[in-house]
Amino acid sequence: MASCTALLLLACSLPVSAATESAEAIHATVTRFVRNHLPANISNAKIHVDGPAPGLRFPACDHLQLGFFGYSNPYGNQTVTVSCSSPSPWRLYLPVQLAINQNVVVAARPLSADRVLSAADLSVVQRDTNGLGGNALSNPQQAIGQVLRFGTLAGQPITTSMLNAPEVVRAGEQVTLYAEGDGIRIATIANAIENGRPGQAILVRNVQSGRVIRGTVTANGSVVVPF
Repeated sequence: MASCTALLLLACSLPVSAATESAEAIHATVTRFVRNHLPANISNAKIHVDGPAPGLRFPACDHLQLGFFGYSNPYGNQTVTVSCSSPSPWRLYLPVQLAINQNVVVAARPLSADRVLSAADLSVVQRDTNGLGGNALSNPQQAIGQVLRFGTLAGQPITTSMLNAPEVVRAGEQVTLYAEGDGIRIATIANAIENGRPGQAILVRNVQSGRVIRGTVTANGSVVVPF
């Protein structure tokens, strides 16, 4: 805190004739820096840089260096460092707030957990995505056919973390079991012991050998075991 106070006193005490960096110029430079680092799908973000205070002037810098302080969140609030190494070293930490209005998929009505989503369950609205962490869906097709992990209220944004793929294997069903390795693929029939979603590991029982094996469910409902 003491070093920051000293920096501001130095900025305020510079002779008017000395070469300086104005607060307005630094503000504009930080705004451009943040905008240039936004994801390509964001074009209408409102960027608010908190500081420097208008009228402040800082020692002239041969080359301003900008970077993100801590976690760089392209969808929300962040902090940008502005630093100079020569001829006079100094550094600023400027908070930045983003307001990003874009299409967001929301629940069209209250929805219960484990519901398989249909087009009628969803709506698209324009909303500030700050705080949604980049997980908000922009197209209903990304959610249709997916399973809600928990219930939602009407108007609640649907995010990727709220969804599960539907189960493609049910316990008791027969599935095709593939054993794969070294360029060889052997198929047989197995009984599923557990329900399973694509990418999930489940137990199945080989019909021929009776052995219980854990394999990975594929998108088409078969199960693969490496060997």
